[in-house]
Amino acid sequence: MRTSWPLALVLLSLLAAVVPSANAQELIDRRQRREYHIEPSGMSLDEAVEMAQRRYRAKAVRAETVRNGDKRVHRIRLLGADGKVWNVSVDAESGAMN
Repeated sequence: MRTSWPLALVLLSLLAAVVPSANAQELIDRRQRREYHIEPSGMSLDEAVEMAQRRYRAKAVRAETVRNGDKRVHRIRLLGADGKVWNVSVDAESGAMN
């Protein structure tokens, strides 16, 4: 009975070493699948934020680039001087704002 405890501890430590690495690899794989390849052409997110802030005289509080079908769209949340919050979409290729 005494010799089985060290063997059990060794097996548990090996199992503990293998399981977390498999979970970490799974998380890495999930992140890679969610990443989009963003083409360098068109308007950058920074340029879109600057354009929206100038046009609406507001401060951007959030900005992200998303895919809408086969197009890239910059979504920008703005905060006006009066406290009003609204969203603006900018086509990443043409710069059209709506």
